[in-house]
Amino acid sequence: MKSHQLDRILNNKTLGSSELVKILNNYFLSIRKNKSEILRSIRLVKARLGHLEEINSYIRQVQSELKSEPGLLYFLRSHSFQQKAKVDIIFKKIYSHLKTLNSVITLSRSGTILGILKSWHQKNKNIRVVVCESRPNLEGRLMAESLTREGIKTELITDAMLGLFISKVDAAIIGADVVLNNGNIVNKVGSKALSLLCREYKKPLFVVTAKSKLSKNKSFKQKKENPKEVWDKNVKNLSVSNIYFEEIEKKFVTKIFTE
Repeated sequence: MKSHQLDRILNNKTLGSSELVKILNNYFLSIRKNKSEILRSIRLVKARLGHLEEINSYIRQVQSELKSEPGLLYFLRSHSFQQKAKVDIIFKKIYSHLKTLNSVITLSRSGTILGILKSWHQKNKNIRVVVCESRPNLEGRLMAESLTREGIKTELITDAMLGLFISKVDAAIIGADVVLNNGNIVNKVGSKALSLLCREYKKPLFVVTAKSKLSKNKSFKQKKENPKEVWDKNVKNLSVSNIYFEEIEKKFVTKIFTE
């Protein structure tokens, strides 16, 4: 049963890394007394999700706390509170930039962005959020559903409609799966197109992310995913590309907010 739980986490392609960490933390809490299972799980997580900087940071902390059972239990129990505190700190920093705005555009699904938008909505009930559906796994649809449950006015668009909607919002806000040592960020594909549109239309592009996503690496190696997620039909002389993440140069980012 526990192995099935882990499999679902490892195979999840729609949640952001902060939300994956939250689920992982609950999973480790459930197996905290089984050290061999924790070690096995850590190996699997590093192999499957090791490209996500926040996952790596979290796993390093778990490994450090494994030295004592009370230390591990305290870390796991306090982690969710720490995550909430991080979002609150980031919101306090970004709010001075948001308080004169009424609409933003975003893409994919990010637990940090969701938390920021929820806090913003508490201060301004009239905010409007445009969300790109984020192919091929459509995480944007999940984000849109989460926003509407909070009573936030939300509009879901296809990724290709970015250019039509950038002029209708006040700013763009995205997360970051990695912040490279050179200041560039790595985020869900579509972020580069959004950054270029923001430059063209003179819209601010804000990035919100946890410090755990800061990397010592100066470069990012793009990875191709299963092309059948884009189109599962075999057509002669046709190749299909499926890429999840891309690099956005720091010159396109107005400001990065972290705790």
